[in-house]
Amino acid sequence: MKRDLIKRIAEEGNTPAYVFETDILRQKILSVRTGLGNNPDIQLCYAMKANPFLIKELEPYIDKYEVCSPGELSICKKKHVDMDKIVMSGVNKEKTDIELAIEWGVTLFTAESKAQMDLLQQCADIQKKKIRILLRLTSGNQFGMDRQSILDMIEHRDQFPGLAIKGIQFYSGTQKKTKKIREELDELCGFCQELRQNYHLELEELEFGPGFGIDYFGKGDSGYHALEECREAFEKITDMKLGLTLEMGRFLAAECGSYITKVMDVKQNDGQKYCIVDGGIHHVNYYGQVMGARIPPVRHYRTAYHYEEAAEADESQEAEKICVCGSLCTVADVLGRNIPLCDIREGDLLVFEKIGAYSVTEGIYLFLSRRMPKIYLLSGDRLELLRDSYETYQLNC
Repeated sequence: MKRDLIKRIAEEGNTPAYVFETDILRQKILSVRTGLGNNPDIQLCYAMKANPFLIKELEPYIDKYEVCSPGELSICKKKHVDMDKIVMSGVNKEKTDIELAIEWGVTLFTAESKAQMDLLQQCADIQKKKIRILLRLTSGNQFGMDRQSILDMIEHRDQFPGLAIKGIQFYSGTQKKTKKIREELDELCGFCQELRQNYHLELEELEFGPGFGIDYFGKGDSGYHALEECREAFEKITDMKLGLTLEMGRFLAAECGSYITKVMDVKQNDGQKYCIVDGGIHHVNYYGQVMGARIPPVRHYRTAYHYEEAAEADESQEAEKICVCGSLCTVADVLGRNIPLCDIREGDLLVFEKIGAYSVTEGIYLFLSRRMPKIYLLSGDRLELLRDSYETYQLNC
């Protein structure tokens, strides 16, 4: 992000704030498409729980959205997202949610249990519409169904005349190694072949969450190599004349976001130097970071040098290891225990990077009734306010 934009946000008193850069987001998706060989049989599905503020910016570049709650569906409706792009997922679907989704034009749902199949059939009868279904295969937790349950469902699919079983959905988590991704695809390939051969079920689609890793704390290539390493496994699926949909959230969104927070106090206790910022762990959440034990990607901008980056302002000065803490009254509010910073002062800015996924909605925002940050969208040099700051005490009264 350009220094003048950071300076503008700070001087207008708009910290803490998230900034999501559309150019970075667009380039990420184009790079993913290239890494997949621009294969027309591979579609991209954005898991909007990663960051709902990006859905309109993503619409020209992705094929589907995974929606896991009625609230997320309402966001899509408000933003005029094409309902043909929606995959209505979620472990808890209520009758009113399904009926509203069908009424709004959603035609593709996941089924996570026999009870969900019964409920979807009931709604199909009421709405007098055929509903397309992806059967979710569990990865060994509360989500989806095991293989035998899916086989039982398929054996008795005549009990669900309003449902058209179109494929399988599988997601086992994020930050996965390439070896695990390939192993999962091999197993899924065999399972889909079994369904076709033994049950004469003409599957059309496998929706798969690869869970590519994001290198938050190092200097890796953020998973691009995994695309190439998994490409043969992806093509094995499409060679079966089975459409492959890759569900991604974190991998697409993480790198486009920054979080700007202002240093409010600097002090030393028992030999340890601390700085207190106007944000905190309720706004910043890196996958795998525990109690500030790792050093996140952060840049330091100093007011004394007209918001130049500290490393550029004085490269000769030795960095100190600073414990950066937020504004919450809990010892857990540590953003980093040993962040190397030069001459940190009150009024300086810290910009945390790779913050485009999850932090904006996953944080403990209501804890201690502190203000929610502003959210900006940056397109080129145009900075647009998407959401103003919000006083959470109103929700806690």
